[in-house]
Amino acid sequence: SPFCIQMCACLVVVLINRGLKTHGGDLAIGAYGIVNSITFMFIMIVMGITQGMQPIAGYNYGAQQYERVTQVLKSAILYATIVMTCSFTLCEFFPHYIVGIFTNDEETIRLAIEGMKVIVLMSPLVGFQVVVGNFFQSIGMAKKSIFLSMSRQLLFLVPLLLILPNYMGTVGVWASITIADGLAI
Repeated sequence: SPFCIQMCACLVVVLINRGLKTHGGDLAIGAYGIVNSITFMFIMIVMGITQGMQPIAGYNYGAQQYERVTQVLKSAILYATIVMTCSFTLCEFFPHYIVGIFTNDEETIRLAIEGMKVIVLMSPLVGFQVVVGNFFQSIGMAKKSIFLSMSRQLLFLVPLLLILPNYMGTVGVWASITIADGLAI
């Protein structure tokens, strides 16, 4: 599952960069780099939560302690949701301060803020999706894990990235990410 996810992520980044280069130029690609760095910091925290959950869920699932499995899953979802809600709040209400850490170029800041405000719209729910996908991996249901993880990128994001930027420009790139998150959830 992680290998497949990384391969899809490479394809997605190529398509994002292509769409941004075509419709927004080098500054739009730079803005995406900033937005991606910011959002990835929060996703890394969620990944840490899921990696802490996995051995606990897997061990207790194997021991048929299903109440403990449910408890650790609920806790992981709760904490991931809190982290991603913080991401949403900071990025929606204080974007200039966050983006300003990376650059002082006003046009890049404007593009990054425009993109970030769209990309983080589904953030409070993304933690749930990440936890659930990793949960299935931890209890030995790799096919479900792969499907849930890949559906966002291959089933939804790739087609959206091929279609929306042609009609909406750079906003289409940003919107593709948000729509794919919503559909995957």
